[in-house]
Amino acid sequence: MARRQHNDRLLASAGLLALGFALCELIMTTRHVVASSQADKHIAKPAATSSKSRIITISETGSYNIGKFNGVGYERTWGMVTGIVAPGENVHGLEALDHDADGNYQYTAEFEIIAPVKEGANSVVVVEAENRGSPILLGALHEARGVGPPSSAMYPSGMGNGFLFNHATSYARVQWQYGFAAGVPKKAEGVGEVIMRDFGRLLAGHSKPDPKFAYDPGTYRTVILAGISQSAFYINTFLAEGFNADPETGRAVFDGVIAIDGVGAWLALNQLAAENNSDEYPYVVPDEKPLTPSELLKRPQSDPFYIDVANYTDFYRLRASVTDTAELPDRMRRYDWPSPHAAAKPGATASAAGKCDAGGSPELNSISYTPYLRAVLLGLERTLDVPEAKNTSELPPNALFRLRASPSDASHFNPLPGVALEVPGVDKDDQPVGGVRFPDVIYPTGRPVPVSLSPVVTTSIDETCGNRGGWKPFTREELAQRYGNQSNYLELYGASLDKLISSGYLLASDREEMLKVAALRYTNP
Repeated sequence: MARRQHNDRLLASAGLLALGFALCELIMTTRHVVASSQADKHIAKPAATSSKSRIITISETGSYNIGKFNGVGYERTWGMVTGIVAPGENVHGLEALDHDADGNYQYTAEFEIIAPVKEGANSVVVVEAENRGSPILLGALHEARGVGPPSSAMYPSGMGNGFLFNHATSYARVQWQYGFAAGVPKKAEGVGEVIMRDFGRLLAGHSKPDPKFAYDPGTYRTVILAGISQSAFYINTFLAEGFNADPETGRAVFDGVIAIDGVGAWLALNQLAAENNSDEYPYVVPDEKPLTPSELLKRPQSDPFYIDVANYTDFYRLRASVTDTAELPDRMRRYDWPSPHAAAKPGATASAAGKCDAGGSPELNSISYTPYLRAVLLGLERTLDVPEAKNTSELPPNALFRLRASPSDASHFNPLPGVALEVPGVDKDDQPVGGVRFPDVIYPTGRPVPVSLSPVVTTSIDETCGNRGGWKPFTREELAQRYGNQSNYLELYGASLDKLISSGYLLASDREEMLKVAALRYTNP
């Protein structure tokens, strides 16, 4: 019966679309990503009542219940947003695009929202900036991998550990990247920044789509933008180019931002690409200099509370030392983590990373940062006065590595011409000194060498070997000499976890699972 009612709603919605878009060349209810060759085709829409950029319609093409979390039923909904980019937006190449009678560029992009069935049950939503079209952040938070656009992504039953929903936090994403979002053209990829901004405005209740279209995403008091790796680079670009400013009020669209592996890196999009004489493409310019905090956060009225995280390998591949400074704005935190940018499964070998390091590393570094990411998110929610997070620990202070001169050998290091870079100093076990002290580096079961696998370059979006690190495990004899036995090791590990929990770097709810992983790593170092 529920499915029949759902289908009836879809048919009714389709009828409305047909009435409103008689000249439409592309069916709005498509559940497939439009090929890049179609990226410059646009849907004809009714004449706009205003020349200001906004999302005009948001249409649902599918939904299903994903279960209950703390007694609250959640539903996953996906579909299409349709909007306009008005003349005068800060989009390089906008003038050359096709425009409607009012001079607006028209676009479409897929979205998804996972939220309580009852509207208004949550006050906060996390909006993920996709990574190559996939929800990488959601997978990290939930330990539940999903791949692909909203219309085809599949998630495991129960959404993994259910982290966001167990903490009364909704989730959403919208496409922003050329080749994934149908309405983002190759020669004006800043359109994707307008889409993200106006999607955030929509969720915050600062704008509303045409009411005759049935789907309403709800309104949230607090909106957080977050992403990992390429997504974090996109977020930096979004902030640096001024897109977090609401065009109506000048105030912040996203209240808070989390950029995992952000480290000031930016994408060759829009105005930054033009200023650096680069073609537009959704990745870093190989010899770019990271943007400093003052270059990212220079608009006090619209700047969000910004959390930047650097993983150990980021100092070797992404020049993270440029932004590793104690001179940070009050509404910013920087955390240096001893984990690799891309952690492997325990026991994985270099062959799992393809041609990286010429297969020279016997194993890959498997230290994971995902539990620390969960604590950071809830700490940010508390900082932003989310009611449901009032009993969460406050965000801990900045935690930076102690740096030293970079290596002269570039075989496992990515230098930057004209800039003196640094890397973290190391202890007797080759573990980085300073930063957030994971138990894995205080009580190691091996050495993280080489820090980054070769080739450590940023020449293309596919050259990512440097995101992975090598691992030389201790022998069983070495482990026994250090710790005696597994029981002693886990007691030490657990005491270290407790210190991190009391300091706000970890959640108590992650303690048990982390001890299980530590036991496995000790047994199979």
